[in-house]
This record gives sequence, structure tokens and C-alpha cells, in this order.
Amino acid sequence: MRRSHFVLIIMLGFVFNSCLKEVSQPIEPAVLKKLRLIPADPVNVIYLNFKNLKKSRYWKDFLVKDLEIKEKASKTIFDSLGIDFEKDIDEIIIATEWNDFKTFIITLNKPVQNLELKRSFKDFKIHIDDKVLFITNDEHRMEQIENNDFENSFTKNPLFRRIINSIQYKDYFWFVTRNTSIFLNLLKDGSKDDEKIENLFRSINFINFSLKFDRDLSINSHWECVDEYKANLLRGVLNGIISALILTEPNDPFVNELSRADVYIENKGVDIQLKISKERINELRQSIIANKLKRITEYER
Repeated sequence: MRRSHFVLIIMLGFVFNSCLKEVSQPIEPAVLKKLRLIPADPVNVIYLNFKNLKKSRYWKDFLVKDLEIKEKASKTIFDSLGIDFEKDIDEIIIATEWNDFKTFIITLNKPVQNLELKRSFKDFKIHIDDKVLFITNDEHRMEQIENNDFENSFTKNPLFRRIINSIQYKDYFWFVTRNTSIFLNLLKDGSKDDEKIENLFRSINFINFSLKFDRDLSINSHWECVDEYKANLLRGVLNGIISALILTEPNDPFVNELSRADVYIENKGVDIQLKISKERINELRQSIIANKLKRITEYER
């Protein structure tokens, strides 16, 4: 009897721990193939599946209007190409590099010949493969793609598998950055601890955010460190920031939601998991903290 109780406890413990985090969604082979087009060491990679997003009108409007995806993208490329963001696009991948080279991978929902597509603009060149447009201002990269040379690709980056596997939600929208200074500037306050925080952030390999649009909005962010020791230090810092915000801004709707977030160690990194209901989204628009964070990250980008 004692042995059966022991086995039951182990099984319950396994089930409980397994429920702490959802299984990361697999990446579609078609998306993986497109990621080969990105150069080996991007600073930022943004993925948006507009086809999936269209299935939920509410969340489409939230992502496009509230996060201003359409406006930012239109200014850089869509208006120049003669593409209608909402009517012609199924999927977008955008990558930027430290040297200001940019890559756009656009998957259309109709044949190119059915569109009045402009084949060139400014310093960018376009390579067309069926419904997929590869656009870059890096001439050398364009030559590699036209010659089917994928050796210098994002998929060959030593961190690639860790980056992709750490993205929790891959079906709608995800964002990966290696520019940790965006978040470092939010944490530095001019105190003697700034140097410690800066050293800690140098140990971060990458940060990602991913969103899942269902009845609720699920948000996951993974902060990958060089080792578990640094990850534990980072978790302490992030928990400290959340606690400080709760004390200083107790009535802010974004802070109230953040106080419910799960912050835990996952594969040498820190995961932040949060779920927000549709009803709470309207309240978040009034958040001073959320709007400040949005302005700072937009400026840094």
C-alpha cells in the first residue's frame, strides 16, 4: 500500500508540473523554409500570420490598429509595392540587422500576375517565387538567394533551434530580438545597481514575445540567458520590478494584469506567462505604464 501511494504521489507531481506550461507549438515546415531566406545573424525578427488572424475580427483589429502594425509596415514597403495589406497578404516576416540591412518575406494570397506589383523601389530588390516575395536592400544577400545559396542563413545560426523552440505561440504573431538595450534602458534608474543590471543583461542571448488569439489573449515572453545561474538572477530582477510597479501604480490596469503573471525558469531562461480577457483589453488602453513602455520600445526600434 505504501509503495502504491508513493507511485501515485510521483505521478500527480509529474502531471502538476507538466501543467505549469503549455507545450510549445511546432513551427510549420513552410515557415521554416522561408526563415532560410533571412541572413544568419538578425537583430530582430517579426512574424505575423494575417491569414490566421483574419479568422477572428476582434483580434485582427487589436493587432493591426492598437499595435499599429499596418501603419508601420505601410510606410516602409506596402504602399511602395502597390500591395493592399488587408486584402493581398497571408503572412509577413520582417528581419533587421545591425548594419541596417532589412529583409521582408511576404506571402501573398493570390498569384503575383493578378496584382499590379511594382518590381523595385528605392534601394530594395525583389525576388519572386510563386506567391512569396523576398525583398532586401542587401545586394549580396539577394545574389545568394538567387543562386540558392542558403549557407549564410538564420537557420544555420547556432542559436536558431533554441530561439524557435522557445517561442511558445507560433500561429499568429511572434517577435524575437537580440537588442536587449531596449529593456535595459527601462530598468536603469541612475543608481549604483545599474552596472549590475547592465552586466546581467549582457548575459541574455535573446528575448522573444509571442501571442495566441483565442477567447482570451495569451502572452508568453522568454528571456534566454547564457546559463541557469544568470537566469535565476534575472528572474529575481523581473519579479522585483513587478513588485515595485504593484506598490507604485496599484490602480494601473496593466500592472494589475502583470501582477497575475507567472514568472519561472525554463531552459536557461526566464518565462513570463500571462492571459488577458477580451473584456480587459479596453481597460489596458488607459494604462499609463503600458503606453509608456510602448513609446520607449518604438523609439528604440
